[in-house]
Parts: sequence; structure tokens; C-alpha cells
Amino acid sequence: MKEQKETTKKKKGGKHVMNVLGGTFLVREKFTKQFFFMAYVTVLLMAIITNTYIAEEKNRELTKATKHLNDLQVEYIQVKSAIMEASKQSVLVKRLEGTGLKEATEPLKRINMNVEPEKKMVP
Repeated sequence: MKEQKETTKKKKGGKHVMNVLGGTFLVREKFTKQFFFMAYVTVLLMAIITNTYIAEEKNRELTKATKHLNDLQVEYIQVKSAIMEASKQSVLVKRLEGTGLKEATEPLKRINMNVEPEKKMVP
């Protein structure tokens, strides 16, 4: 009895495989009724897969841009520091010693001039 049931199960499984490999399942009524639904599901799956690939590519681009931005920020800080160091008064005095320019020791004076506005001549 058990042997007979096992052989019928094997035959059914083999029958299904032969239907798929042979393509006979494509002409059955159940398949033709559900074809458009299956096509719709297939298109949705393809859209989801495409969307995933596009999102991963955008994520890679964003990561690359973030790294580049961080590199530029580090470079900005280094250049700003170098400029601040080079523009110190003591550094400038040392660099200009041989040119004959000297540091001003007297404070600046303000010159005030009272200039009267010119009168317009009416013809």
C-alpha cells in the first residue's frame, strides 16, 4: 500500500515537472485567466528592482560627494590657517626687513578738512 502511494506521488511530481518543461501549463484555462495578473506582478517586481538599483547608485554618489566635501573643508581650514599665520604683523615685519619698509611706531593721525560745497551757478 505504502509503495503504491509513494509511486503515485512520484508520478504526480514528475508530471508537474514535465508540464513545466514541456510548456503544456501555458495552454491551460487557469493560466490564461491569470496571465494578465502575472504580467502585472512581473512588471511591478521589475520596477521595484530598478528602483532599488537607482537608489543604491544615488547613495553611492552621495557618499562620494560627502567625502569630497569633507576633504574640501579640511583644505579650507589649512589654507585659512596658513593665511592667518602669514598675515601676522610680526611675520610681515620680518619678511619686509630687507626692503627698507619699516613698522610705524607713531599712531595714526586724523586730518579733518572743512570744505565748503561749491555754489551752483544758475544761468
